[in-house]
Amino acid sequence: MASMDEAITQHHFMFEDTFKVKTIDDSRFERAGRIDCESESFGNNLELDINHMIYPLGPGDQIQVAITDNVSPNRARRLSTAYDHDKRLLGPSIMDHYEYVMYGKIYKKDDDKKDKRAIVHASYGGLLMKLRSDSMQLAEFHVPDAIYLLIRKVHSD
Repeated sequence: MASMDEAITQHHFMFEDTFKVKTIDDSRFERAGRIDCESESFGNNLELDINHMIYPLGPGDQIQVAITDNVSPNRARRLSTAYDHDKRLLGPSIMDHYEYVMYGKIYKKDDDKKDKRAIVHASYGGLLMKLRSDSMQLAEFHVPDAIYLLIRKVHSD
């Protein structure tokens, strides 16, 4: 069995970065809030709606964010229904290494060729994401691709 670091290193992620939570807006919904995050090293920006009842975050928290198009340990197998994600059927997957996972669809992509910046918009069952980054980092994102967003807190020792 591969270690956690080996499993993550071997998995293909479309995007991966560490962010610091700047602000949280909990004013619109009872159970969901919008976090505004800034990249620690690449100048990326992430605005994301999360269920703060399930996964509470606060300003100053650091999170590792990864986005992939497939969480199956067998990359050839495409997951198409909610039942496919049942751990009893799927077995161990990359999701086991993260604390909060959402499945959604890309519904819009803005690509500014002049400034070499891009913005990807996705919806995870109504919870929205806006990811701003370098065009090269977001080159694999296309409308209407299905994607998984995986998050875990970075704990400083």
